[in-house]
Amino acid sequence: MTSVSQKTALVVGGGIAGASICLSLKRRNIQTILLEKEPSVATKASGNPIGVVYPFLTKHKTAESEFSYLAFQYFLNLWNQLKLGELVPHVNGIHFLLDSSSLYERYSHALLSHKIPPEVARLEREPQSQIDVLYFSQGKAISPVSLTKELFQLANPLEKMQSELLSWQVDEADGKLICKTINETFKVDYLFLAQGYQFSKDPSLQWIPMKQVRGQIVEIPATFFQNQTSILYGDYLTAEINNKRVLGASFDEFHLEEKPREEETLALWDGLRKKLPTLREEWDPVRIHEFGTRVSFRTQSQDRHPVVGKLPNVSLLDTTVKYQNLFRKNGKQFQIPYYESVGILNGLGSRGLTHAFFAAEILVNEILNQKQELPEPIIQSLKPDRFLLRMWKRDQLI
Repeated sequence: MTSVSQKTALVVGGGIAGASICLSLKRRNIQTILLEKEPSVATKASGNPIGVVYPFLTKHKTAESEFSYLAFQYFLNLWNQLKLGELVPHVNGIHFLLDSSSLYERYSHALLSHKIPPEVARLEREPQSQIDVLYFSQGKAISPVSLTKELFQLANPLEKMQSELLSWQVDEADGKLICKTINETFKVDYLFLAQGYQFSKDPSLQWIPMKQVRGQIVEIPATFFQNQTSILYGDYLTAEINNKRVLGASFDEFHLEEKPREEETLALWDGLRKKLPTLREEWDPVRIHEFGTRVSFRTQSQDRHPVVGKLPNVSLLDTTVKYQNLFRKNGKQFQIPYYESVGILNGLGSRGLTHAFFAAEILVNEILNQKQELPEPIIQSLKPDRFLLRMWKRDQLI
């Protein structure tokens, strides 16, 4: 890995995204400072007891599905390279239920269009229900907390807990970034913004169409079920880790209260019973409302695809350039200026565990102007620029 000597980076956010960035920087010998608002890392969405790792696939290959599949492969390679399986509680194997003809058609075609070998994913039947499934043999149920903490331990950044980034600006004299926090001020070469839904407090990010999404999970004693792999069916039931399984997850982008909702817990349980009735001999009476619940919030972009790349400097945009004039004679091109040393990794949504490693590597490569071994459509699909271009075409830039 290429080394960048005598450089310092500030990474904002102590979740899986921030941890992945710190690790990518560590591999390039860049001194890194981690800024986290909470008393410890992995307390928000990355604090869930169990999460799942598997790729998002579409019937026909798209930039989004190709990125997800490449990210899944990158995750597995790094997992093996760093021997994370010896450090992080996990269970291999994910069964993705294909209980309708449309789902079966979509995923059987996805295997062909993405050229996925059977050792990665194959069609078979789920052992207990005998329903058709897409089986990811190396898909994983995993402890997000353990994974995030292990990454930070490997990256070994200078940790600044219970601290928050208040403002940042470019020093015109030397091009470095002056970052003011609630406790102190740092002057660094690079700034990486991975603070999840706290992005809305940064004026330079407020134009990006991202929002909070509320999710609720249920923690179920391991003895309630006997499934040896995780089962995805719209919701999901994980394999056993640390004597519990997780049933999840609800999805709400409008009502964002932090308190658990008993009706959601009951709905998750009822949905599992209807979808997979053979998992238990008797479903009632079960005092499901007495099980542990956890509410967390993740950040989702407008198009539900991660936001990864150099941060555009919208204050320098030339808004007099209009899309409708582009095709006229001597039409002026729309140029996007950037903060060359500021990157964003956000909007990972429900697949943060799968996508964070690869997204961080792409981002660090871009900020350091290192070669990307990726098709250009994938890179473009991730950049925050895509939202500016859509706004420009609709004449929504002010």
